[in-house]
Amino acid sequence: MLWRRVFTISGWTLVSRILGLVRDRLWAGAQGGSLMLDCFLVAFQLPNLLRNLFGEGALSAAFIPRYVQARERSPEEAELFAGLVLTRLTIALSALAVVGMAACVVALLLGSGRTAIVAALALPMVPYLVFVCVAAIMGGVLHGRRHFWAPACAPVLLNLSLIATVGLELDEECWYLPYAVLGGGIASLFLHLAALASSGGVPPGRWRVPTPAIGERLRELLRAYLPTVFASGVHQINAWLDAVIAMAFVAGNGAVAVLYFANRLLQFPLAMIGHGVATAAYPELASAALEGWRRTVAWLRPALAALWYWLLPAALGLAAVAEPLVRAIYQVGQFDERLVERTVLATRLYALALIPQACTRLLMRAFHAHREQATPVRISLWMIVANLLLNLALVQTPLAEAGIALAAAISAAFGCGLYLRALRGHAAPLPLAWRECRRPLLAALAMAAAVLALLQLWPQPAGGGSAIAALRLAVVVVVGALLYIVLAGRPPTLPARRSEAAADD
Repeated sequence: MLWRRVFTISGWTLVSRILGLVRDRLWAGAQGGSLMLDCFLVAFQLPNLLRNLFGEGALSAAFIPRYVQARERSPEEAELFAGLVLTRLTIALSALAVVGMAACVVALLLGSGRTAIVAALALPMVPYLVFVCVAAIMGGVLHGRRHFWAPACAPVLLNLSLIATVGLELDEECWYLPYAVLGGGIASLFLHLAALASSGGVPPGRWRVPTPAIGERLRELLRAYLPTVFASGVHQINAWLDAVIAMAFVAGNGAVAVLYFANRLLQFPLAMIGHGVATAAYPELASAALEGWRRTVAWLRPALAALWYWLLPAALGLAAVAEPLVRAIYQVGQFDERLVERTVLATRLYALALIPQACTRLLMRAFHAHREQATPVRISLWMIVANLLLNLALVQTPLAEAGIALAAAISAAFGCGLYLRALRGHAAPLPLAWRECRRPLLAALAMAAAVLALLQLWPQPAGGGSAIAALRLAVVVVVGALLYIVLAGRPPTLPARRSEAAADD
């Protein structure tokens, strides 16, 4: 069943996110808004961006529907195709890693100040790109085999590696964090290899094209890849631009850290629910695409309804509980009251981006499933331009780095609207009706109002620490969740198979 896949993905994602919050609390307490943490986060954004472009995002998004559809015709050819992609990707990424490390050395020798620090921190993380991207394509193979736990578990290994490094209590621990990132990438690769071996075998490695049909499929994948880069990597490109602009335009230190810590709170529900639904739905969207857009929209409808039902209270709740949430997780050690205030404001503005970002990613995958690359490219370029212009305008207002969070929300909503408009261009019905949105919306508004009123009646006492904030947070979350469940009614159901979605059309 699809919900079983969602629970598998979301369950492991929950473990990873909890460990991530533990890691972030350690970072916040040890580094606060320091220059070193800002530089490490900027350096870490670059391999994350490349990972999305060459692995988990662009190439994986282009690879999965072709692998799934090839398996439906000939499982043996599909495995040969996957092995060919993995071999050539490994060689290409290894060459790219050598170039990247050389660029870091040049920047380290010629640069100064923050530039030199960023280059020094990025240098050990460049090889991470090879391991994590190859593992991401292996994860695409596992998704095509309807095996989801190993790819979902992989981020847990990275977080454990980073937590172990922070726990060493070294005086200059930021210098050791890049090696923890590299170790997490290596562990992820071995996890995927083990999962492949137990789910049908590792695809055979080969450089030469075994058959003309596979050669044509590889050429088609390469033609689709470059357009998919821009479409799938838009959020990572924007996040990297956000970090660079924050470091360049916000006076003092801490702007990059504030955005990172606030965005991590956004990523918690986005990864658990948005990523879980989109990842579980993608193989079925790829199969439904063979029957046309109306079948695809019939499958999109329950997936979008599920996103709306679960992410709407998450978005409004995140904005409502931002103050006790930030205090409970980050207010320790060097993370002072001023950093709390800055992070709370950024978190509330990032909350506006939760639903449009999740819906955009799901809608984008529907177009990739149809192998329609031009529309996602065009929309992604518009989103990047809008985000950049809004960043440059809003970062110079009194909002400072929080203006960058607001720009992310506006550009995500803009992109979501463009995808819905493009969907109408295929003469397909809108995938979500107002009657499906009305009751969850009213319930979420009532929940947010009740939570805000309760927090007003129970403010953070002067001098109170994260323990008191955690108690306040736990109480209002329980009250808000119970109120929403009572008012919103039963959640929408997701079909177990594509045929069940098609029957609703």
